[in-house]
Amino acid sequence: MIQIETHLVKKIARENIVCINCNKDITKGKVYHHEQGVKEHLHSLLARNFCSDKYGEKKLLIGKNL
Repeated sequence: MIQIETHLVKKIARENIVCINCNKDITKGKVYHHEQGVKEHLHSLLARNFCSDKYGEKKLLIGKNL
């Protein structure tokens, strides 16, 4: 299996999406973190979305509970 190096980018939801960790709804206008490839393109269907409310930005960016 090929692994792609990724990082998280803070974004504001333009539509309703779901957190991959807790299945909580991320409503339009809320801040969340989106996974992106560092050197390679990561298709949007493979990229994961994480809510910032429940997990907190520091916890997400350190990589705990992912």
